[in-house]
Amino acid sequence: MVALPTEPCLKKNEALPAMLSVRELMCRYTDLRRPVIHSLLREGEVMNIIAPPKTGKSWLATDLALAVATGRPWLGTFETVKGDVLIIDNELHPETSAHRIPRIAEARGLPLDTYAACVWVQNLRGQLRDLVAMKPYFAAIEPGQYKLIILDAFYRFMPRETSENDNATMAMLYNHLDRHAARLGCSFVLIHHASKGNQSGKSVTDVGAGAGSQSRATDTHLVLRAHEEDNVVVLDAAVRSWPPLKARCLRWDFPVFNPIHGLDATALRPDRPRRAKKDKGGDGGEGCTKPAPKPEMDVDTFVTLCVSTEGKSKDAVLFEALSHGTTKTRARSLLRLAEEAGKIHRWTYGANQPVKFATAPQPIVTIKDA
Repeated sequence: MVALPTEPCLKKNEALPAMLSVRELMCRYTDLRRPVIHSLLREGEVMNIIAPPKTGKSWLATDLALAVATGRPWLGTFETVKGDVLIIDNELHPETSAHRIPRIAEARGLPLDTYAACVWVQNLRGQLRDLVAMKPYFAAIEPGQYKLIILDAFYRFMPRETSENDNATMAMLYNHLDRHAARLGCSFVLIHHASKGNQSGKSVTDVGAGAGSQSRATDTHLVLRAHEEDNVVVLDAAVRSWPPLKARCLRWDFPVFNPIHGLDATALRPDRPRRAKKDKGGDGGEGCTKPAPKPEMDVDTFVTLCVSTEGKSKDAVLFEALSHGTTKTRARSLLRLAEEAGKIHRWTYGANQPVKFATAPQPIVTIKDA
């Protein structure tokens, strides 16, 4: 891996910002930065949107651009502040963008004249530029020109022969974005893909392909994960300058996502154990004899076999039930019935940690004075 061309945090002969006392700090900065997307993003901040491949991330990004450009709520949930939006897209051809944008606008009931002069698109497919090489591009943009800049997809903005798994590389790229965001007075949104495999057992900040610094360096780390219901995803986020966000469910109603109520946002789709192949055997032989069906698991058996006194994630509990021959639907039902009967207890650790279940109540942690 070759060394990246980097720029220092400070320009030559540039002094550090003045050191301030807490009183001076509070007097000088009386308000938080102005919102761009309420509950998620402020001016000068960076937000990741992470989802598995082919989930509809680009459609989601365009829907976000139209929401900000028209000042309408995003996903019918998050209020936005109106302003021009720039989409820098290195995956779609311009013909595709020209087709998608009005299609999403039509689904949202937006007339052309409400967004046509407010959304700008730079298609870079076939003319790829990495994020470091695009410094002159961003330098040519006037401060205040855009409220939001969307980079889709982030992995294609990686400099050649560098790795998204390298923490130093990722931190350097986010530093570049922070400088651009500060000068332009706008926010950046990065569209990125999740790592391979099931994401349900991970905390929010662990979702996303590449080094862990991508979730630590950003101001908002928003993820979409598959719900156990078909065509439904769970939106969750770790935020820096907002109160903790409550996870919520979205249904994919092509070409847009819409909020759906009444579903358990913790019901993420778990990994499924592989089933052994059936022995077909010969015609009329013993291999053709069907085994006697196993008796259906009851609540007490479920608790004994699948839950312990130590907290286990929901995925681990369901996986254990599946390995004992019950169905996914029956396992979910048993989990709900066991909790309602007080036979198991839910352990919670905050928005960024998965819920766990145990046969004992969650221990109360007390912090003693030093």
